[in-house]
Amino acid sequence: MTDSGVEIEVVDDDSRFSNVPLSGGTLSSGQDSRASFSASSIAERRSTVSFERPGSAASSPRKSHKKSASSYTVGSSSRGSVGNLPFLLQRLDLQKSQEETNLSKRISLDGQQRLQEEFSRIQNGHQSCHPETETEKTIDWEFWGKVMGDYRQFASDNPEKLAKAIERGIPKSLRGMMWQLMSASKDTDLEATYSRHLKGTSPHEKAILRDLGRTFPHHDYFTDGQGIGQENLFNVLKAYSLYDPEVGYCQGLPFVVAILLLNMPDEEAFCLLVRLMYSYGLRGHFLPEMPGLQLRMYQFDRLVEELLPVLHVHFLRQGVKSSMFCSQWFLTVFSYRFPLDIVFRIYDNVLASGIESIFGFSVILLQKNEEALLKLKFDDILAFLKNRLFEQYIVANGGSNYNRSLNNPNESYRVNKFVQDALSLKITPFMLDVYAHEYEELVRTREAHMVEMDNLRNTNRHLTAQVKNLETSLAQLNTEQCDMVKELVMQRIKSEEMENELVRYKLLYAEAMHKTEDANARSSHRLSTFSAPR
Repeated sequence: MTDSGVEIEVVDDDSRFSNVPLSGGTLSSGQDSRASFSASSIAERRSTVSFERPGSAASSPRKSHKKSASSYTVGSSSRGSVGNLPFLLQRLDLQKSQEETNLSKRISLDGQQRLQEEFSRIQNGHQSCHPETETEKTIDWEFWGKVMGDYRQFASDNPEKLAKAIERGIPKSLRGMMWQLMSASKDTDLEATYSRHLKGTSPHEKAILRDLGRTFPHHDYFTDGQGIGQENLFNVLKAYSLYDPEVGYCQGLPFVVAILLLNMPDEEAFCLLVRLMYSYGLRGHFLPEMPGLQLRMYQFDRLVEELLPVLHVHFLRQGVKSSMFCSQWFLTVFSYRFPLDIVFRIYDNVLASGIESIFGFSVILLQKNEEALLKLKFDDILAFLKNRLFEQYIVANGGSNYNRSLNNPNESYRVNKFVQDALSLKITPFMLDVYAHEYEELVRTREAHMVEMDNLRNTNRHLTAQVKNLETSLAQLNTEQCDMVKELVMQRIKSEEMENELVRYKLLYAEAMHKTEDANARSSHRLSTFSAPR
């Protein structure tokens, strides 16, 4: 997953994590385990938490907050406005368009009826099931009953009222049902598909088993290696790896699935996971090239540049990239190392308003800690982002009005304050669309550059081949020339030798002629001497 250039550190290989394998054989989710899943068990899962947050100390009572180093301040919008309203309306329009184009049929009348029946059952037995956590007075049953009756119509008619209710937080006992209702994930056919995949075998089973003990290892629901929690977690991950072979299994998925399992049975968690992946765009975070995650990272960088310019420049100077810390947030939808009560509230907004809700929660964490981050260097910045992000929202020895910490019973969080601050940021769909278009243009430019570079490489390769051919031809011509020069030299040597022979023969001939002339002269002299009178 590093081919795309995004640095991800999802899971620490910590010795505290238990890697106890499940019992032998393929695990399945039996009817008994599903039948025993009740509203009380959901509340027990959420309330019994021992989530580690290393490096954090109980902070002293909050001092008055100084003005941020950046010019942008939280809460600049009017307190009456609801920050998630534009995204909630956009989500409703998207769901409507998907249904009109036959791209989304994940909720049936039967599934909606089942959710309404479950709501009625919880409403009737709520007082006896949750006397210590939620009372009749804390839940507006009339309001949530209308929402459950026809979510789409109620959201269209009362979007601001619904947005405010989600900002305040969905009641714990209704959270699982509302998540399914808002995402339109209840699908009996998909549940049947899940049951079929439980009987199959996935090539990712070893990797899934290896990571089970690292997923919320201190939570009672998942701490037992042979318990129902790890069994359901294994089943959902294995079934999804068979349902979506292109994604298969990736680190980070167990944390997303675990959050779903803490609020609903495994078959419903599988359906909601499929919905998150395909309808909410989470699948792009886990594909081999991670296109969705890279887009989110670019949008986040642009938001930080726009809303926190001083911190943006400081990060640039220190060499801190968002991929060093934010990729983990987006990949697990904040479920890794974040307090569970905060994670649930983030999921409330994500499922109601879309995956774009993650940006408000990301930016507000940097904005609230901006002054501290501006004083730190590279290593200290990364350590701070890993361990001390929520110090601004911690209340030491908090009372019952605050949410308890996950690892310290004397420490609690201002969860409502955190959500309100995140939703008060002026982040609009238009801004994200502009950043998305910028990113698409960058991708197109980069791809065009890559195509141009490929063309140049091919041309260069072709020219190199031509040069090699010419060099070969030149070498051959040089060889032939050398041979011809050698032959010419030999011919010249032979010619000289022939000339020397010719001169020798001429000399011999001249000598022979001279001897002949001498012989003739002597012969004539003898004859003349002999014939002369005495």
